[in-house]
Amino acid sequence: MPRLIVVDGLDGCGKDTFARRIRELLEAQGEEVALVSHPSSRLFGRLSKAALTMSGHVPRVLASLFYTLDVLASVAWYRRRNEDTVIFVRYLLGTAYLPRVLAPPGYTFFRRLLPFPDLALFIDIDPAVAMRRIEQRDHRREMFETMEKLEEVRRIARVLTEQEWTVLDNSEDGEGSFLRLLDVLRSEGYVRTDGRVSADRP
Repeated sequence: MPRLIVVDGLDGCGKDTFARRIRELLEAQGEEVALVSHPSSRLFGRLSKAALTMSGHVPRVLASLFYTLDVLASVAWYRRRNEDTVIFVRYLLGTAYLPRVLAPPGYTFFRRLLPFPDLALFIDIDPAVAMRRIEQRDHRREMFETMEKLEEVRRIARVLTEQEWTVLDNSEDGEGSFLRLLDVLRSEGYVRTDGRVSADRP
């Protein structure tokens, strides 16, 4: 199976941007890379995303259920791939959006059930910064895109990522966090250290 890299974190933390940077770095070296962002464009992903724009207990349960089915479909797809690397945006830390009492056992269950990534990146961010970036987007606000929810999910996610995860803080604007990403990829041996690949790609 391909190498699996996961980029996870709060809404507004820059997950998709980090994932695209990683793909660009690896493709610049001649690798074949596939990228899937969850919720995906498949049926379960679309249903999860639709539920996230609603409010209340039932939509939250439905969003979690459809998200889980979407991720399981991605795992089955990943196991059939022939690329050098597959990148998932959002994966196991979807469990951080569960009620606090359910999040740790939910994470442990799926950690044992699903393949753990070769590189697990948690993009940390100050919730106030995440909220500012979310407010700049032209999209329909989702149920977890409030300061209260961002703070709650961050507290849970930071506990879940204490082991096995590499944490990168993206609270400051600019290229600093991407240069730290490049350092991580170099230390893991994923990109060359000869200077031919740079994090500051357009």
